Amino acid sequence: MRPNKYPKFSQTKNYHTGFVVIGIIIVFLVLFLTYSFFNALKKNQTDSRNQSLSSQVELAGKEMQRDFTFLYEDMLFFVNNLEPWTYERTSNESLAFEKRARRIFNNHRDILDTIFVSFPNHHVSFYFDNQNNFLKKTYESRSDMPIQPHNITLSNPNKEVAISIKLDFDRFFSFILGNYYLGKTGFKLIYKNGEYLDISSELNFDKSNINAAVLSEIDQDISEGLKGNYTGLYDSPESDKKLRVLIHQYPFNLTPLEDKYAVVFIQDISNLGFSLYRAHFYLLFGLLLLLAFVILILFRFIKNSRYANLILEKNSAEIEELFRRQTLLLQESKGFIYFQDSSGKMENVGDEVLNVLGYEKEDFLKNFKSYIEEEDLTIFETLLKDSIKVKKEVVSSQFKIKKKDGSFIMVRIFEKLFYDKNGNYTGNVGICTDINEKYNSEVELIKSENRLRSVLNSLPDLIFIYDNEGTFIDYYVQDETMLLYPPSFSMGKNLFEVIPEPLNKVMMEAFSKVVKTGKMQRIEFDLMLKIGKRIFETRIFKLDENRVISMARDISSQKLWEKGLQEAMKASEESNKAKSEFLANMSHEIRTPMNGLLGIIGLLENTELDEIQNEYLHLIKNSGESLLNIIKDILDYSKIEAGEMSVNPIAFNFKNEIQKTLGIFSGLIKEKNLQFSFQYTSTVPEFVELDKDKLMQVLINIIGNAIKFTPEGGEISLLISSEKIVEKSIILYFEVKDTGIGIPEDHLGNLSKPFVQVDSSTTKSHQGTGLGLAISQRLIELMGGELTFESELGVGSTFSFSVIGKIWNMEDNIPNKEFDIDDMEFFNWKNMAQNYPLRILIAEDNTTNLRFMGMLMEQLGYDFAIAKNGIEAVKSANENEIDLIFMDIQMPLMNGLDAASQIRKEKGNKIKIVGLSANAFQEDVEKAKNAGMDAYLTKPIKIKDIAFIIKDCAESLSLKKEVN
Repeated sequence: MRPNKYPKFSQTKNYHTGFVVIGIIIVFLVLFLTYSFFNALKKNQTDSRNQSLSSQVELAGKEMQRDFTFLYEDMLFFVNNLEPWTYERTSNESLAFEKRARRIFNNHRDILDTIFVSFPNHHVSFYFDNQNNFLKKTYESRSDMPIQPHNITLSNPNKEVAISIKLDFDRFFSFILGNYYLGKTGFKLIYKNGEYLDISSELNFDKSNINAAVLSEIDQDISEGLKGNYTGLYDSPESDKKLRVLIHQYPFNLTPLEDKYAVVFIQDISNLGFSLYRAHFYLLFGLLLLLAFVILILFRFIKNSRYANLILEKNSAEIEELFRRQTLLLQESKGFIYFQDSSGKMENVGDEVLNVLGYEKEDFLKNFKSYIEEEDLTIFETLLKDSIKVKKEVVSSQFKIKKKDGSFIMVRIFEKLFYDKNGNYTGNVGICTDINEKYNSEVELIKSENRLRSVLNSLPDLIFIYDNEGTFIDYYVQDETMLLYPPSFSMGKNLFEVIPEPLNKVMMEAFSKVVKTGKMQRIEFDLMLKIGKRIFETRIFKLDENRVISMARDISSQKLWEKGLQEAMKASEESNKAKSEFLANMSHEIRTPMNGLLGIIGLLENTELDEIQNEYLHLIKNSGESLLNIIKDILDYSKIEAGEMSVNPIAFNFKNEIQKTLGIFSGLIKEKNLQFSFQYTSTVPEFVELDKDKLMQVLINIIGNAIKFTPEGGEISLLISSEKIVEKSIILYFEVKDTGIGIPEDHLGNLSKPFVQVDSSTTKSHQGTGLGLAISQRLIELMGGELTFESELGVGSTFSFSVIGKIWNMEDNIPNKEFDIDDMEFFNWKNMAQNYPLRILIAEDNTTNLRFMGMLMEQLGYDFAIAKNGIEAVKSANENEIDLIFMDIQMPLMNGLDAASQIRKEKGNKIKIVGLSANAFQEDVEKAKNAGMDAYLTKPIKIKDIAFIIKDCAESLSLKKEVN
């Protein structure tokens, strides 16, 4: 068994040895990995702290430089806008000045301590006390002002005013740096000319505790205007230890101060990662625990390494993106970077020079000075030398430079100058930017402003410009006699002060609306000036964000003209009204006797007469109807002129109506032996909807003229066609051609004018008013068409016109379809009282019309009552059983309209009332309906119309009785 034992022991030992070796390897591996991990972690933390400090110190420096620059610009603007008479005029100027001073204090409270302002005769200072009250103190003379160091002094020699400013740098620096946190082991310092000011640090900083080499390097970088970061040792007096610290600085300028400033942040990193060492000591004593968690630690290490790599990749990408954007920015701004040594030799230039100027890099490096005009080059070199003498850090200028194609462009040069630690100039880096478009735009803007100023100076308007508070700041006035005061008097004053009451309130209200809404306001007012009363129209609108402009124009003459025009229009309207009233009265006075005349003629036609009596009666009837047509033409034209003619479309059988209308002329055509023909095209519909009466009136006028002017044996033709348009709409075309006497060419233009005839001599053979075509043309235009005509003297004429209507088919449910009296069941109206009994009242004051109505009622077989005025008509209607009243409109004591209205109130709808009047205007018909009348007949009245109304009334009463 022994031989077998030793190998076994040896094998076991080997196993233990292997385990020990493996254990030792694992321990060393763990220690190595832990140490490496700790260093990587510490490096990551250090890098992170570096990035944070660099970002914070740069933000703080830029914020200080920006805030101080804003202060300096505000103070420059303040001193340049001071007026020496601020405290010598009204109190408004001094109040406005003090408000501006307070506004500046509020804007820069963290840095301003006291402002001293010197005027020629006044001296004041402004400051905040401990209770934060804004105080002002005045001095009798400049010598009375306290002698204390002023950080900035600004003056305006032209106005003899000056400002001295005392600044509180401690508060300023503390306010800015208070926004940045470094922890208990950090220092926030302000570098000033080699000295370090400790700002808001919990530890007391002593620069002697920093190693001299680091301090020297910091001084050198700050003097050259370069930001930097450093690692050094700091002897801590609190702990008697040397602390390892990170130092970051960012230089900044406080214009116009010439001191060298920089923000310096110091951060202790001595104990960075110290807690990890303690953890490793514990790990040495807990190797088993470490081995259990080694995989986890390795995993976390790999994860953190990967995360660090991702951050690194991201930062690299950001840097690449930054460079890419810089390149794009240069390309977009049409610029390039260049580098020069202390002798002015061009050392390097960016690739963008090719795109900007067209030169290759080598060409530009050698010959760039030859591309600048000698005069501009001399000026710039002088500027550079002067800047180097006073150790300026930046230089900028603009001049023209020649491109490769021979053209010149305007460029802007910005150069950063570098100096060594001894202050010797070592070279510069510059950016050259193409500003040719901007330069040309600015030049054009100046020209445009000059043109605008010339235009404003030449305008007759009174032009004033104000700020947004309503203070006068500029003016353009040609005639000062149009003002209450000279324009210079208003400058610096408010609208409310200059303009008298109550106009100033109106102006300020309009001014406020303009400022708030941006919309133009228009005001009209009158002023009593030295030259007399004038009326002005003023327009107020925004000139830009900070200014408002007013333009006032004298409209006195225009107002006088408008007043005259209104008076003329009023006189014209009164004349038209008088004319309409005259025509209405004329119509009534003529139609009233015509009613009796033509009515009695109608009755005579139904009596037994011999041949000669019939001939005489026919002649009288024709003459009366001709006179009636003349009156109708005059009234129609008067309606058209007054705009009272309207279209009343109804649906009717178009072809039937055309044939009825043509039948009117059958006797004349036969008498003159004329050849008359008419035809329809296949597209003409059976039923149409339009104003039938107006269409037939036009057709009668035009065909009547053709018959009148066509000699015996001549020819006349009528062609009707149509064209369907949208949906049911249709255009109807009419063409009337004749072989008449024709019309001279020089008379064609006046043919459709009213009261104009081709032959207007006293021996003319064709009678008429000269209104037919004028009325026809207006009626055609009302119906949406137009009238045209062609004619040749001795050959004939062609009249064409069109109207717009609506087409209907037989099967359609036609609205507004005409009910034709001629299509009614024929009945014998003589002695119709037997079939249609009624109780009738006739209200009429004209004797002739009463006789006619009496004779008519006798033939119809009716007894009737008579009322000779409206009062009698109302009384008779109340006291008697009346079915139907024929009511004249114009009667003494009470007219027919008032009488009808009174009867309707007292009797309701029991009585049918029919108006009889010689007034033919549409408004008369509407008044009758509004008064309660059921129908309206225009004199002269036709017997057939009276008979129809009686029949209709009797049938209505019979129907009511059956229902009851």
